[in-house]
Amino acid sequence: MKVRIISLFAVALLVGCTDQSSTTPQPNDPPSTETETEPEIEEPQEMGPDLHTYFMPNQSIARFEGMGNEYATYTLETQYLYDDYIGTLEDNGGTVVQRIYRVEENRIVKIFEEVEAYEADFPPFNELESMPELETYLSLPLEEGTAFGGWTIEQVDGTLETPFQTFTDVIMLSQEGEDQSVIEKYFVEGFGEVKRVFRMPGGEGEEFEVISTLQSVD
Repeated sequence: MKVRIISLFAVALLVGCTDQSSTTPQPNDPPSTETETEPEIEEPQEMGPDLHTYFMPNQSIARFEGMGNEYATYTLETQYLYDDYIGTLEDNGGTVVQRIYRVEENRIVKIFEEVEAYEADFPPFNELESMPELETYLSLPLEEGTAFGGWTIEQVDGTLETPFQTFTDVIMLSQEGEDQSVIEKYFVEGFGEVKRVFRMPGGEGEEFEVISTLQSVD
């Protein structure tokens, strides 16, 4: 009887040792094969050009030399009204044209234009916010072939000689009218519009052309 009790105790002890070894990790256990996933790193997005720089400097007066028409010569006053609103006064000797532009993330829109603005005053901010857009003045991407509002970007790396200086990386836009007329605008970063051309077919194969080119900036 005593032998049987001792045998049962030995069996129980053996089972207890077996259960403990199955739950306790052994130093010879193979390492885990799971690998940690590295977090994805987002590449920074390339920022487009700041469209605010496609205007003349704040409080500047630019003078344009004209050819082909007495009103092609004009002065342009530029005023930065608020963060994203820029106003201009264009005086060609015959009239004064007031324009206001809103600079958005991907384009510039004209929201106000008035001729004979001899005593022009720029509206307050709350009025500017409620003004609807009249047309798109310039739009991203600044690449050849970009089209908006009847305009097409024809060139983005041109060279242009003006009485003021020779510009590089000039952006040229063109627009064709139903009367076969063509308007060209030339933009330079840091100065905005530096040249304007209007062409109209004339009689006997002749062409009527009016050109305004930047002459000075004060």
